[in-house]
Amino acid sequence: MSQSVKDTLQQDHAAVCALVEAPVRALARRAVRVWFNRDRLDQALSGAWALQPPLPCDLIYAIDTQGRQVSSNVYTAVLDRDAYHQDLSRRPYAIPTAVLNNAAFQGVFLCDTYISQVTHRPCVTLLYGVTSGPVALGFIAADLNPGAVFGG
Repeated sequence: MSQSVKDTLQQDHAAVCALVEAPVRALARRAVRVWFNRDRLDQALSGAWALQPPLPCDLIYAIDTQGRQVSSNVYTAVLDRDAYHQDLSRRPYAIPTAVLNNAAFQGVFLCDTYISQVTHRPCVTLLYGVTSGPVALGFIAADLNPGAVFGG
């Protein structure tokens, strides 16, 4: 891959991270208060599209530090409760446990594009660390459509 392509991809990632930083941080603050109550966590995640600016995602969910899903799959108008507790630790966006368990990890992580098992389309997953004091609880995960986000 040429250096100019790498630079463009890095700039695109940085621009998307900047776009979603504030709304996903607000969502994480809501989620941390209800992290251990699945129904309330689902409800908090459902508010992603009411944030200003709204999160530009098709799907949102929460993952614990072991890579297990601790919420339903939350879409704009539907909850998929069957997705709860699935093991996502081997997905293309999986992050090493050392990073997951590091409460110092803050901010947005944007993975590389992959094919979504849900939509069967190209997808980029955004992850945002959720912490309670010095304890890492997991991540808010939002699946973005790269065509809509990157203008493709």
